[in-house]
Amino acid sequence: MALTVSQLASITQELYIPKAVDNIFTSNATLFRLREKGIKYSGGRDIVQPIVYAAVTAAGAFEGYEVLGTTPNDVLTAAVFNYRQHYAHISISGREELLNSGKEAILNLLEAKRMAAEMTLMDNLGTGIQGTNSTGKNIDGLQDVLLATGTYAGIAVTDFAGWIARIRTLAVAGTLTLVEMQKTFGLGTIGSDHPTVVISKQPVFDKYWSLLQPDQRFVDTKMASAGFQSLSFNGIPFVVDAHVKGTGGGTQDSWVEFLNERYLWLGMHKDANFKTVPIPPTKDQDAKMVRILWAGNLLCSRRDTQAVIKTVDPDL
Repeated sequence: MALTVSQLASITQELYIPKAVDNIFTSNATLFRLREKGIKYSGGRDIVQPIVYAAVTAAGAFEGYEVLGTTPNDVLTAAVFNYRQHYAHISISGREELLNSGKEAILNLLEAKRMAAEMTLMDNLGTGIQGTNSTGKNIDGLQDVLLATGTYAGIAVTDFAGWIARIRTLAVAGTLTLVEMQKTFGLGTIGSDHPTVVISKQPVFDKYWSLLQPDQRFVDTKMASAGFQSLSFNGIPFVVDAHVKGTGGGTQDSWVEFLNERYLWLGMHKDANFKTVPIPPTKDQDAKMVRILWAGNLLCSRRDTQAVIKTVDPDL
């Protein structure tokens, strides 16, 4: 029988770098920004955001003793958001825990698994934020927000015509230009209130980079310091998020989102904001298990301040 351990291997310890390196999870800039300014709530059946949807009709110019209108009208409604739940599960057997102990343990296995679980949960949330709640269980994502039809947060566009996102149709199909970006920025601008971030996938980001002169390629230092690629457009950051919709070059389906974060935020339950919960051991297994839990939703209180181009081909 051939020996399986060589002479050198029997007396020489392997070199392990004491750090696990992420080789799976892609950029998650939207979650980074929304989580940073997110609001923690303490409970409630739903998250309810009051919305002003009409002006007071008993108002206007008058003169002298003219009779003034007093007929009341409804001006308020509410956007209603359900709590959505996400989890990631971690388990470690008693044998793994025994072997991964003492000075021989280069990395703490349980901690490494916990880190991977948290990154998995963040990646799922990033996908949900840039996705759509087609199952009824996921986050009400940006594909739900960035529409000009249908019902969002319990409010139908047919009942409130202003409850729509601004969608730009390109003058030349598939072709992104600085003028098209400016027009989309303008669609989401109301007075001095304008989008606060532009987000796309890498190929569209590269296309934008190619449109700029070298002295125009200003970098948003805050996003860059967090490890995200970033340029500047009209003084706001343009960042990459791999979760944004689009298949890349050759297809006119890539999105460029112009988001106003003053009316867009991540609502999180304070007792389920990446909370680690131990699971009681089972009677017939030697194992430890924990779950990381998150509950909340993506909330938008003004859809008409959110704008998007949905038909970019970054190769054009």
